Amino acid sequence: MVPGEENQLVPKEIENAAEEPRVLCIIQDTTNSKTVNERITLNLPASTPLRKLFEDVANKVGYINGTFDLVWGNGINTADMAPLDHTSDKSLLDANFEAGKKNFLHLTDKDGEQPQILLEDSSAGDDSVHDRFIGPLPREGSVGSTSDYVSQSYSYSSILNKSETGYVGLVNQAMTCYLNSLLQTLFMTPEFRNALYK
Repeated sequence: MVPGEENQLVPKEIENAAEEPRVLCIIQDTTNSKTVNERITLNLPASTPLRKLFEDVANKVGYINGTFDLVWGNGINTADMAPLDHTSDKSLLDANFEAGKKNFLHLTDKDGEQPQILLEDSSAGDDSVHDRFIGPLPREGSVGSTSDYVSQSYSYSSILNKSETGYVGLVNQAMTCYLNSLLQTLFMTPEFRNALYK
């Protein structure tokens, strides 16, 4: 607000996008087991319409827009589990997103069907879409490597983010303890012990 004529406060237009508050959206793809640990992070202006959020998410994960739903993943909005409207022109702020805070969303199946993968050659009748996630994925930079959504920007730290859980050290300690116990138990079986020395 800025002082206007007659000392009234009138709304001031935002002059550029840098002054506009931003909304941090962290989206977890829960549609299949290969992508459940993936997180997509988008930092959008607060005036962005919901349909633009869906377009950005679709481009980032490689799905066809409209074949998936986004539902709240925050502990705050769990009562409102209705999916967000992918055709809405409502701004992110009007759709209850909070500027300056993390807004967690889950990318889910729409009507019980998995999202359709966007193919660049658009061969819709081809069954190769379903073979895409079967078997081990090639490493980045290897011969025949594809830029699948699964292999994009994978980071171990994104799984165990201290700000989300607060238990990073405890998880590592528990896994170490578990593996040590397993090794000790296996060593007590004669088959395992004999296999070590033969």
